[in-house]
Amino acid sequence: MPLTPPKQFKHYEELIDILIERGMVIDNRERAIRKLAQVGYYRLSGFWYPARVIERDESYQPIQCEHLKRPKRLNHFQQGTEFDQVFSLYLFDKKLRLAMLDGLERIEIFVRSVIAHELGRGKKKQPGTGEDIPEPLAWKDSDYINGKFLRKRGHKPSLWEEWQNKHSKLIERSQEDCIVWHKKNEKEMPFWVVIEAWDFGTMSKYYGMLKDQYRQRICSRLGIEDKTETDVLRAWLMEMNILRNRCAHHTRIWNQQSSKVLKVTSHESFRDIKENSNTLSRLYGVIRAMWFLIEQIGPSSCWFDDVNSLIKEFPHVPGCPLSSLGKPTE
Repeated sequence: MPLTPPKQFKHYEELIDILIERGMVIDNRERAIRKLAQVGYYRLSGFWYPARVIERDESYQPIQCEHLKRPKRLNHFQQGTEFDQVFSLYLFDKKLRLAMLDGLERIEIFVRSVIAHELGRGKKKQPGTGEDIPEPLAWKDSDYINGKFLRKRGHKPSLWEEWQNKHSKLIERSQEDCIVWHKKNEKEMPFWVVIEAWDFGTMSKYYGMLKDQYRQRICSRLGIEDKTETDVLRAWLMEMNILRNRCAHHTRIWNQQSSKVLKVTSHESFRDIKENSNTLSRLYGVIRAMWFLIEQIGPSSCWFDDVNSLIKEFPHVPGCPLSSLGKPTE
């Protein structure tokens, strides 16, 4: 069956005419053309899409899109949809991504350091003194890994083997001075060196595979004291890795919704949102988890205040409520 032909190419001026025809208010035509040229029509369309009128049946019920499983949209816009406000939403999302990357960097570096320290200090005790026997090469040792991740998956390697293979490739292509020095001098790389090649995904997967006793060591350094809640940190790291990838690829984040409700700890910091499924399935839930960890890193940090100040600048675009970000109503 042949594919449907693509849409015809349109010049910027023609695209502006289409937007006006569909009901978008454009006060400064030249500026709008300039912004389309800078950003691209298709990228901006993700920000004005919620402002398009929902298609409804004779009973005024929304008609669901069979592919996206959400209400279909007509081509014309809701009354009061302004190009300038749509572009303000685009800029808001950009600032939000930069703020997220700032927080994620702090978390990634700190958690990597904690993992290297807590695993590198070893799992055995020195006879007589009871002190930990350091294990600089603990990252190679499968004794730290939960057995279910060591089992082969039919013809596929185990998840542990898969992780090791990816890890080897990261080390191989790393240009970090400390790693290059170890390779040139043919020295074994201790844990606190190899983590310099890790990305967020490598880190989150490694934590997820650890036996619970080693997760507990890490969690206690991150303010998660309940020994039954080590899986919460795994869920956080996975969601933060997704967020990091979206930010790194300049993908819209303000109204993205996860298919999962984020787990939170029993700590009182989450008392106001622990039953709020909208918050815990949207960005603001991840922001709260990030803030919990950032507070452990730097109690005097103002990152959360800065993020909330930014959220107060949220622009008004029809069909784009602040609840789509997940922030609870006050």
